[in-house]
Amino acid sequence: MLEVFLMDEESAPPSAPIEKAKNGREIFSDKIADEIVAACGSGFTLEKAGALVGVNPSTIKTWASRKPDFARRVESARKKHELSLLRDIELAGQKSWQAKAWMSERVYGYAQPSARLQVSQDVTHGISGNLASLLAGIAGRKKTQVIDAKAVEVKTALPIRDNSYCATDGTQTIVTPTP
Repeated sequence: MLEVFLMDEESAPPSAPIEKAKNGREIFSDKIADEIVAACGSGFTLEKAGALVGVNPSTIKTWASRKPDFARRVESARKKHELSLLRDIELAGQKSWQAKAWMSERVYGYAQPSARLQVSQDVTHGISGNLASLLAGIAGRKKTQVIDAKAVEVKTALPIRDNSYCATDGTQTIVTPTP
């Protein structure tokens, strides 16, 4: 049986430390195995189940490879949880067509091919020829070429002590007034 405590760590009952071998690895026990199986049966991944009992997920995978009965129990618990989720979706489908659509799409692979095609087309071919050539032209230029392509114009209308310059399309000479 899996016990979950939803309170702060100070008020949680102390759990017995996991027994370890001389090399520092956790020792497999039926109690730990039962907790892992129960956690996987509730929807936990091996990583989450390992965190719950304080065992590294790679250790759980090693135990599963060395103990086929444990591996079968974990897999069976996960499949039972998956089945319960699918049954819940099926029950929801009695009142909602969206649940049925989700189920048929995910479980049986039904989907509208046109929707997939449209998304694929937009992602891969959504750029027009003009935009693509403009982007290629910009990518081919160096920063100095882009900056040098603009001429500099004196702005005399600004009430600032120093001259202000801005880029224009035409060519103009720069005149600095003397005080």
